[in-house]
Amino acid sequence: MKKKIIWKPNDGPQTTALSVSPNEYFEIGFGGRRGGGKTAGGIGWLLYDKDHPLLRALIIRRNSDDLKDWVDRADRIYKPLGAKLSGTPPQFVWPGGAVFRTGHLKDSNAYSKYVGHEYQRMLVEELNLIPTEENYLKLISSCRSTLPELPPQVMTNFNPSDIGFDWIKKRFRLGGIPTEPIKTTDIKTGLKRIFIPSGLKDNPYLDKDPQYNAFLNSLPDGLREAWRDGSWEEPQITGGMYTLELAQARNEERIRLVPFDINLRVHTVWDLGMDDSMSIGFFQRTGIDLRLINYYQNEGFGLDHYQAKLGEFRDLYKYNYKTHYAPFDVNKRELSTGQTLRSSAEKMGLRFEVVPNIGLQDGLNKTRLMFPRLYINDILCGQFLTLIKNYRKQWNEKLLKFSDEPLHDYTSHAADMLRYTALVEHRMTNDDSNFIPQYKNNLVNPGR
Repeated sequence: MKKKIIWKPNDGPQTTALSVSPNEYFEIGFGGRRGGGKTAGGIGWLLYDKDHPLLRALIIRRNSDDLKDWVDRADRIYKPLGAKLSGTPPQFVWPGGAVFRTGHLKDSNAYSKYVGHEYQRMLVEELNLIPTEENYLKLISSCRSTLPELPPQVMTNFNPSDIGFDWIKKRFRLGGIPTEPIKTTDIKTGLKRIFIPSGLKDNPYLDKDPQYNAFLNSLPDGLREAWRDGSWEEPQITGGMYTLELAQARNEERIRLVPFDINLRVHTVWDLGMDDSMSIGFFQRTGIDLRLINYYQNEGFGLDHYQAKLGEFRDLYKYNYKTHYAPFDVNKRELSTGQTLRSSAEKMGLRFEVVPNIGLQDGLNKTRLMFPRLYINDILCGQFLTLIKNYRKQWNEKLLKFSDEPLHDYTSHAADMLRYTALVEHRMTNDDSNFIPQYKNNLVNPGR
């Protein structure tokens, strides 16, 4: 009797990705376009060595809803092969003893809770949603093996978009529209990685869907090239909220290696995002001008992490802080503790001043008025520049036009931080009778 085929990789990128030996490449980057069969490829890739009793695999997605979707899709393939699904978070247990565990990145210790574990296989879905390379390195530090017959390997999939665009592009040395695998070697570890491009044309099922093709073709400039074509060029976003302001800033050379002055105070402006995401802008006042000298954004960490980051920057760059600003929701009580974030911060020695709560459009207008006086360090604020460039109006798919309201997505934290800055920048001064400048050579160029 002929055996039923449960799943078969396509003859293109999926087969290529699944044939990459862990003895040669530690990391596989897969995808780069929408609809390329990335998730199915990862599910199939994990099946290698499933009969080894000591195999342990970890599957990571950003949030629990996306993880449920992955588990449902995987169960349709794994169940007929004998795997049993159980537990919270879910895991697949194979007859021979192998275990595939799953996790998401919305816990306060999301990126560090796996440190010290041993997983010979790790699948990271939608890598472009992870904000920093540092977070990714914490995750894959647990992809290791003490078993010679099970060399460790990581597979990631991603698109050229979202908050991880910059660091993924650098890590895999991507540019333009890749059509062939790109192979690189990590200069620090000597481990090899490979990027395998895949797109809609490589997916024989989704490519035949006229509705999905029409959706990709109807996207506005910038998004269309990234999602449909897989372009890793800097996106030229149509409908950007600050496109003109950023262009003017570049023309006037206000986006460059902006030095910070050790003898001037450093003010921070925070955005307290959804779940546990936070972003922090670091500013100095020089006359009527304002310098954004550094930017930090992350997720999956508690307030103590961000306080530690302030200390790290203080020690590294000799920052002398004056005022920390946070939006009005810093006074909301947390359900878990019954305390406000403001009071929790004060117990750590971090005191916030509250940003006025005014309408969104008024805040956007004040931000545009501030822009001609704003200087941005393009080395330490590269992530901010990518995010603010992609901050755009909502796209109406039915009417095929933009609305007046900004889209709330991964770019919103940086944009909200900048908008809050426009509401308090007049308060940022260097007046402090207790502060005594101590440096003669006061201009510092960090980042080179």
